[in-house]
Amino acid sequence: MELTYNQLQKGIALLNQSVLYIKGTEGSLYLHYWGGDKALKSNMPHKHSFFEICYIVSGTGVYLENEKEYPLSRGTLFVSRPNIKHQIISKNDLYILFVAFEPIYAETSVQGKELFQQLAVVEPFLIKNEEDFFIETMWKMLIFQSQYVTNFIQDILISSSCSLIFSIVQQFFNNNHLASDFKNQPLSTTYINRAKLYIRDNLSQSLRLKDVADHLRISSRHLSRLFSEELGVSFSQYVRNERINLAAILLTTTDLSIKSIASQTGFETVHYFTTVFKEIIGVTPGEFNKKLTINY
Repeated sequence: MELTYNQLQKGIALLNQSVLYIKGTEGSLYLHYWGGDKALKSNMPHKHSFFEICYIVSGTGVYLENEKEYPLSRGTLFVSRPNIKHQIISKNDLYILFVAFEPIYAETSVQGKELFQQLAVVEPFLIKNEEDFFIETMWKMLIFQSQYVTNFIQDILISSSCSLIFSIVQQFFNNNHLASDFKNQPLSTTYINRAKLYIRDNLSQSLRLKDVADHLRISSRHLSRLFSEELGVSFSQYVRNERINLAAILLTTTDLSIKSIASQTGFETVHYFTTVFKEIIGVTPGEFNKKLTINY
């Protein structure tokens, strides 16, 4: 994707109006400014109190920090860290994208704080693989998106900004030991969650163990074991409980007849529905409904 000069400037201006604060699961950021320039020349030595992430789209030059020179070229990603004097030197036009931010530590987890503490002392430069420009694509797409007024545009821009910045931040160091605190969700939990959703959304029909297992592409035996181990009940018990839970909600919130509720919760006859309802709730559906009416 290539942005025209006008698209670049308009998009940057709109981002500076729309995306000043982002909140992730591990921390929040205040964004001081978004920027972009297709013809950046050398600037004066300076420093600032916040982070500034920069990406070189095209051109060549040098980044000077602590008397060390870092070459700038297509695909270079770097971070100017707080309170460190730095300077960009270029003899030709640099096409650069940049964003300045600082963490809001009061809204940041312990793990997030550690990440930003490391970012403040990490080697500031990465030269991306020439074949991998996903950061550039994300960044340009964000600028492009900002210029179109659509439903949920604010949510889209904030979400995209959050993805972009946190994706960039983790590029600067090996984050494996930080990530080790996160426990990968076991596949068994994923299967159970999907099974529960399938059951919830299909209570009006027959729900056999084999049908749900086939939907998940696992064996019936495996699914049966997961229900026993993860939820402490059999598959059939779980389905029956969910049917009765839904029936109680319908009795509470609608004027449907008991026959209609029995049908909508997957019971073939009112008699069987009544028997199971009383076994689990302690009263028949009619008595349950009567108590609600009296209490009301």
